[in-house]
Amino acid sequence: MAFLTSRDNPLIKTVIALQTRKGREKHQQFLAEGPHLLEEALKSSYEVKAVLTKGDVQRQGTIWERITAQGIPVYAVAPKLFNELTETENPQGLLGVVARPPAPAGFPAVEPDFLGIGLVQIQDPGNLGTILRTAWAAGFSHLFVTPGTVDPYSGKVVRASQGGIFNLRLYHVSLPALLSWAEEQRIKVWAADPDGPLLYFQADYTGPTLFLFGNEAHGFALAGSLTPAVVKRVRIPLPGGADSLNVGIAAGIMLFEAVRQRFERELPAGKLREKGVE
Repeated sequence: MAFLTSRDNPLIKTVIALQTRKGREKHQQFLAEGPHLLEEALKSSYEVKAVLTKGDVQRQGTIWERITAQGIPVYAVAPKLFNELTETENPQGLLGVVARPPAPAGFPAVEPDFLGIGLVQIQDPGNLGTILRTAWAAGFSHLFVTPGTVDPYSGKVVRASQGGIFNLRLYHVSLPALLSWAEEQRIKVWAADPDGPLLYFQADYTGPTLFLFGNEAHGFALAGSLTPAVVKRVRIPLPGGADSLNVGIAAGIMLFEAVRQRFERELPAGKLREKGVE
């Protein structure tokens, strides 16, 4: 096993470059830091190009079985140098270099149970990661990332997603193209808006549904006008008097309302209990 000690090593240079958006785009790769994220990457369709360890480590457990089975090269890195490759204060000793998947061609097929999320100029990586994690948990598959949104492959987003990034399909599209497609496909589009005329639980999310979540500070003010005929605005009631909710929290509330409605429509109460839903 190679033991790397120099910043001049080509692999080390690449890993350092992947800490920036420019470097990630140049190399079409990103980083998965820590055993949990690395294992999620290994279980997914994403290709893990290399694994770096903090010094020499014991290769035991399921994660190492996966690394060996997939023939992934492993490099031990001098501890001090390894700390420079990670973004967390107390790195966990494993770092994966992961290839970004090729961009999907066009839009996905729309089935009767289609659920999607449009991300409009969301700039906080923690919020975006939370939405990815929540979407994964709620069973969503398709996320549409519009220009102005933080890079979903940045270290902070990947860590906040807790593996969600590896279980979702990301489409990079403009908002007008997304809305035009949704209108053609007769997908109901619901935008989370503190000034929306309809309460979120009054809307019907049981058919093909697309949720839009906007910029944390400005909502959809930066996205241009949203045609009411295409996009319906819904709000979450705030009886405590706060002006708004964190966009990650708002997404969680609305996505799981869609889950609740679909469970309620499709499964009798007995089967809901069997699936852990009371």
